[in-house]
Amino acid sequence: MVIADLNAAPIPDDMSKKSESRIPREMYPDRIGQRLQLIREAHDLRPAEIADLLGIERTYWSRFENGHRAVSDEVAYLLTEKFGITLDFLLLGKWDKLPLDVAERLRAQASKNS
Repeated sequence: MVIADLNAAPIPDDMSKKSESRIPREMYPDRIGQRLQLIREAHDLRPAEIADLLGIERTYWSRFENGHRAVSDEVAYLLTEKFGITLDFLLLGKWDKLPLDVAERLRAQASKNS
């Protein structure tokens, strides 16, 4: 039986604090949601239309796009297949590996939005 040493030094404040997240900000659901909205708008789709196209509940799409829920693997896959985006773009916001026509379409929409 192990008994705690009541005379042991307390944990220093800097060690008891939670460490900063190692997940890049671009991977946060709200940032992914912004890219989902960009994809949807670049294809002139309403939220209900893209949900129907992907075969998911409309409320799920709304939660994804509004950053209230992380995108599922299945939806991420469907987006890559139907819209030609890359997982690097969807999850990390990296434009460099997108096919040129897809990147141009998304950039045109992004410039309309700004």
